[in-house]
Amino acid sequence: MSTPAPRQRFHEGTTIEDLKAYMTPFVVQLGYVFNDDTEFVDEVLSSELEILDQTGDVYCPCRVRTGDPKEDLKVVCPCIPFYADQFAKLRKCWCGLFVLHDVEDGSELHGVIDVPEGPADVPVARVESFPDGTVRTVRIGRREVALARVENDFYALGNVCRHAFGPLGQGFVEGHTVICPWHGWRYDVRDGTTDHPDADVKTYPVTVRDGYVIVTV
Repeated sequence: MSTPAPRQRFHEGTTIEDLKAYMTPFVVQLGYVFNDDTEFVDEVLSSELEILDQTGDVYCPCRVRTGDPKEDLKVVCPCIPFYADQFAKLRKCWCGLFVLHDVEDGSELHGVIDVPEGPADVPVARVESFPDGTVRTVRIGRREVALARVENDFYALGNVCRHAFGPLGQGFVEGHTVICPWHGWRYDVRDGTTDHPDADVKTYPVTVRDGYVIVTV
């Protein structure tokens, strides 16, 4: 019995330039750009195209696939949201295809794989893309955080409502309060407190730098 061909998730004939055009608008929103070492970038993307032909998707060439489709989604390039805290410390993605927007020489980061200890300052959104009076869920590695903009200040708090685990990032903003979309529990975005007993959520420091919202985790 022959093995079926993998489902192709990009058009036949996809090129390196196609991948660059496809990935750039996404990674820019997360605070990253392509490494300025263009020869290295083309080498990595060429490897991804080979993997695409074999598997049907552009898996990261330096991450091991498990065979579990849900797990392997975390190593489809660009995989930045799934490892955002690690990559923020490294100042690049694992292989160095992407570097933080303020890195001056991406070639200096080749081979760096030791993740420093301590907190990570993670860019999660561009200020211009986040309207005032809104909240959304952002992924930072294994965490999901509710990010809110209120009166042009940004706040980050745990995404899970302590009542029935509703996603606060899909809720509503009323003043300095985020309202859970499931049952209406209310949390103060400034300190994560709620009127219900023993149900407060964690908050995270937020800064704005170079037009990006930075959450410290």
